Amino acid sequence: MICVVCGELAQFKIDDDNLRESCRCARCGAMNRNRQIAYVLCAALSKQLSKPVFSLADVARYCKEIAIYNTEATGAMHAQLRGLPGYQSSEYFGRGHRSGDMINGVMHQDLMELSLSDNSLDIVISSDVFEHIPDPYRAHQEVHRVLKLGGRHVFTVPFHSQGFLDETRATLDQEGNPVFLSEPIYHGDPLSLQGALVYTIFGLEMLVRLRRIGFLTNLFHLSVAWLGIIGPNALVFDAVKV
Repeated sequence: MICVVCGELAQFKIDDDNLRESCRCARCGAMNRNRQIAYVLCAALSKQLSKPVFSLADVARYCKEIAIYNTEATGAMHAQLRGLPGYQSSEYFGRGHRSGDMINGVMHQDLMELSLSDNSLDIVISSDVFEHIPDPYRAHQEVHRVLKLGGRHVFTVPFHSQGFLDETRATLDQEGNPVFLSEPIYHGDPLSLQGALVYTIFGLEMLVRLRRIGFLTNLFHLSVAWLGIIGPNALVFDAVKV
């Protein structure tokens, strides 16, 4: 099998029943969810550039003019793309920092208030990030602002495809502290022992609200076994600024 992150022939190791978060490439460590994003991004770039782009390694080799912002500064996708001249990445280090601050060599960004310039990016990548943002649509508006016309945000989020409305599980009070509306859910976070709080699980409402912001959003439900893209929750969104 071929990994669409590193572009190498590789075996994929299934660690547990959660195929979306496991099935890791033995060469680069990319999990199934990373390959899903890479697959959609490479297909879009192949069409846009009229040349084959099979993996993120190909993006790094042949797409040096493209400005990419990754909302994570770790992981297999970051490792493949970080050599691109127009590549930027960030992490969120908490409310005590301003967007654009450098923390131990890593850029801090609050996605609800990006420090990046208007119309400066071709691509934004986020992998299960927006569910952890208190106001995810404010963050989507910021992504729309920094993308060029025709630029795209390729992302994954927890999504109920049979649910019409978003499920808001937590909000913030006036002091910026979380208010729980349901039993709190935390996802693994390398920067936090407790994990990252889930504020929203998205439904079809998300597609409507993204259209109102100015995105035309494509939803891909993938199954490409020979690329290690398997399981029932292989959902990727490609939101294009129009």
